[in-house]
Amino acid sequence: MSFAFNEDLLQFIWENQLYANNELKTISGDSISIINQGFLNKNSGPDFENAKIKINDTLFIGAVEIHLDAKDWSMHSHHTDAAYNNVVLHVCYTANENVVRQDGTSIPTLELKDRINSKALFAFQKLMEEKAFVPCANILPTIDSFSKLAWIDRVLIERLEDRCASFNNYQTHSNGNWSQTFYTAVVRAFGMPINKQAFEQIAFKLPFELVQRHSASLFQLEALFLGIAGVLQNVDSADLYADGLQKEYKFLASKYNLDTIDVPLKFGRMRPMSLPTLKLAQLAALWHHSPNLVSTVLSLPDLQTINELLNFDLSDYWNTHYTLGKSSAEKSKSLSNSAKQLLLLNAIIPFVFYYEKSKNNGDTDHAIQYLNALKSEKNSIISSWKSLGWEVENAYTSQALLHLYKHYCVPKMCLSCNIGRKILLKEV
Repeated sequence: MSFAFNEDLLQFIWENQLYANNELKTISGDSISIINQGFLNKNSGPDFENAKIKINDTLFIGAVEIHLDAKDWSMHSHHTDAAYNNVVLHVCYTANENVVRQDGTSIPTLELKDRINSKALFAFQKLMEEKAFVPCANILPTIDSFSKLAWIDRVLIERLEDRCASFNNYQTHSNGNWSQTFYTAVVRAFGMPINKQAFEQIAFKLPFELVQRHSASLFQLEALFLGIAGVLQNVDSADLYADGLQKEYKFLASKYNLDTIDVPLKFGRMRPMSLPTLKLAQLAALWHHSPNLVSTVLSLPDLQTINELLNFDLSDYWNTHYTLGKSSAEKSKSLSNSAKQLLLLNAIIPFVFYYEKSKNNGDTDHAIQYLNALKSEKNSIISSWKSLGWEVENAYTSQALLHLYKHYCVPKMCLSCNIGRKILLKEV
């Protein structure tokens, strides 16, 4: 076998009964009848629950544990864990010994090595060895639309949940303050992948309440954001604007007892429009021009209303600067359409999803509507999905496909993917 036979594959084989089940016997010689293989347990504890297994003339109802080899039972310390006392059958690829529960009683063991459906193994091997864009590239066009769309719905929610993973921490950090939570999510998103941790700390050290208090002054907001980030410490006094920002920050820092972040900003290998100094200036302009962004988003308006709040100009200084003290050709530094889309996808829409889920008994209609109304991203991954015949009309589908590619296709988690599972069963 030239591929890595793993426990997930054995679970799949057991779940779908892809083995010869005639004249089954334990390694001790007792006869086995599988009345019901049980239900896959994705939480802690035995792999399958509520199985019905008849051994000789006795019907057992309980759990089934799956291992590649019988010795894995003790290696995983199941023999000392009371959670495994309800296991009624130990199913292994190879086995030469029975195992015992915590209470010392023996568990019947079934070896499947010579019984597994060869077509199932061959189909899995083909997926694992495939070098195309995704493992199922050659078979995907044969999968029905209903199955693909149903899986898209599932992975889209997974992606939103991933985007929301940090929001619980923000809520805790802010003592349940929704405005601070939203503000932190937005500020972090402006940091983009490379500076997200530093920008998150900026949001903690420069609370939304203070930003609101100074929202009428764009100059003061720039001083606060740039100063907290530590980029005003060594400005050239010949740059009168930067020097003024430094002096303003020193005054405000003394007044409010502010500290700079301890996570250094990264500037290397970055396009000018992505430089953190410019992103901080954009943040200042955003909260100056749209001080009510939080309350507006929390009122769950249409997507166009939110988009309009993202249209703003920076102070004149930034028309000829990407960073402090170094002039450049004049160019508007307002958010581009792609930057707005990233902000919507990485912060605003996930926050709406999180907010609705918390407040509306799980009803996340507005977040889903926003994704359906937003255009699809344009990148090589989405283009490759389209080349396989997948219709990508909006961000709802593109976001799901990006998640599918990153979390299932690249690591070849085909057994956890409903499409992969369907393909494997189709090939058997």
